[in-house]
Amino acid sequence: MYRFAGRVTRLAILVVALSYLAPPANAGPASDIIGKLNTVFMDVMQNTKSLGYESRYEKLEPTLAETYDFAEMTRVATGRHWRRLTDDQKQQLVAAFHDLSIATYAARSGGFGDGHFEILGEETAPAGSVRVNNQIVPASGEPVRIDYLLRQTAGQWRIIDVYLKSSVSELAVRRGEFTGILAKGGFDGLIADIKAKVSKLQSDGTGTSS
Repeated sequence: MYRFAGRVTRLAILVVALSYLAPPANAGPASDIIGKLNTVFMDVMQNTKSLGYESRYEKLEPTLAETYDFAEMTRVATGRHWRRLTDDQKQQLVAAFHDLSIATYAARSGGFGDGHFEILGEETAPAGSVRVNNQIVPASGEPVRIDYLLRQTAGQWRIIDVYLKSSVSELAVRRGEFTGILAKGGFDGLIADIKAKVSKLQSDGTGTSS
């Protein structure tokens, strides 16, 4: 009887272990992109204090530049104003959006150092896009959902939006901010606002006063 109970216990442990290691439901190339991103985030989050802001930025930048479609995100975030910009202005805004996005992650990468990420699966979304459901599980407390919307660009899956708590669209928030500034201050006003935000994030991330 004890042998049987022992075998059942070991079998239960094995089943739990396999379920934890198994790939998420409906996993695919888009989930692979998020898995790579999660690995970089965890590395930075676990070493956030020892790295410092600049080192965190340098670690994050290559992967985020590869996985995010910053050009498409900037186009959507500027709304109807995008068509009125010159090619040079568009390039400047994409570069500024790139800097703002990475600075945001570099400045706010702490708080979950003892946690881990879980990819929950994929689901189809409009216009040929895919939503990867994802969450960060802290050492204590409830998991926090951070989902990603991806679309293929030149044959590669790229992130075009991020949803906090499954519902708050980062791109919708940025669009509200950017279009309002463009309507009042134009291109120069938006560039100045983004640069000010990046400077503030850098100050916050390094612990210096703004």
